[in-house]
Amino acid sequence: MIKLLLLPLLLIAFASDAFAKEPPPAQLASRLTYEYLFLVEALMRHQRYDEAALELEGLLQRVAGNGYETALVHQSFGYVEIGRERYPSAIRHFRAAVNSAQLPAEVSHQLSYTLVQLLFQEDDAAAALQLLIRWMKSEAKPPPRVYLLKAQIHRALDQIEAAIDDLETAIRLSDDPAESWFQLLIGLYLDAKKTKQAVALLSKMIVRFPATAAYWRQLAGLQMELGRERDALATLELAHSRDQLKQREILWLAQLYLHQKMPQLAAQLLATGEAEQDQKALELLAQAWVLAREPEKALPVFDALAKRDQSGRWELRGAEQLVELERWDEAAERLQRAVKQLKRPSYDNWVLLGAVYIRLNKFPEAQAAFTRAEPLAKGEPQRKQLAEWLGYLEHQLQR
Repeated sequence: MIKLLLLPLLLIAFASDAFAKEPPPAQLASRLTYEYLFLVEALMRHQRYDEAALELEGLLQRVAGNGYETALVHQSFGYVEIGRERYPSAIRHFRAAVNSAQLPAEVSHQLSYTLVQLLFQEDDAAAALQLLIRWMKSEAKPPPRVYLLKAQIHRALDQIEAAIDDLETAIRLSDDPAESWFQLLIGLYLDAKKTKQAVALLSKMIVRFPATAAYWRQLAGLQMELGRERDALATLELAHSRDQLKQREILWLAQLYLHQKMPQLAAQLLATGEAEQDQKALELLAQAWVLAREPEKALPVFDALAKRDQSGRWELRGAEQLVELERWDEAAERLQRAVKQLKRPSYDNWVLLGAVYIRLNKFPEAQAAFTRAEPLAKGEPQRKQLAEWLGYLEHQLQR
């Protein structure tokens, strides 16, 4: 339920509506009635609503024969009931006042708008909308807040397109629309699956409200949804330059760099220390250095990963970088650790270890590694490859 936030203003309006407007000569109240109404106003100012209600109950009986005075009392009673948070009762009293056609047109007009708010407050959006449409017909130039209210009512009725039209009008007419209006419009665009419109609006919002990190993230996400990955990358880069990214978004930006074949930028981003060095960040950093063909820089990252996870996976990846650097002794040591840690070393793991031993002229060790690979060979090409390696090693061992 939408909470009625205008209670203080409505209570001020009670005083101005009841006493500031000069009624036509045919609409005059007795001095005694006005004195009671002034008393009610004083009680309301001191939040003595129950006492005010008792006074008005008695006054309603005394003025029963006077249409204008009865309308005034119903008007006052409506404000008292707002103070007591008895909104259905407030609605009944305001309706009685408006329907009496006894109040000055301006007062009745204002009461009708208050009645719209109360109906909406009480989840009677259909009645609120019907009354608001009638109210707007007699309003020469409805202010932006009225279109905002109408948009909210349409949304409550699941009339999303109408809500969008009204909210766009509210923003267009306003000299300084509130940030919450833009937030509501974004929500409506997404409800209507108008992703392109949401992207266009968010592009304006990051300029208008640059300090709100959520808008940058949401914009990049929607750009990705539209398949505009380069735009999403540019959005995250700009957000990063404004220190608007948290850990998750920094990793996201790094992934986009990798996807766009810019591993050097991904590595530089992750190596700056801005991102926490958690498992995900380290994995991305290692991947980035490998893709950037920087094995020396990848090695310490694989070391850190291997300390966190002794599954053998990261020892193996580190060994591959050592092979790339032709550091054969270190590669052999690391591969030995990897095959011990791996639950099921693969054909490729044993073959790589065997090849490294050959580079080190450690032929017995190489023969043992290739022998371990034999039962894991799949298909004729692998079996043929192993046969060639083992034939070579047998020749070397016989020399």
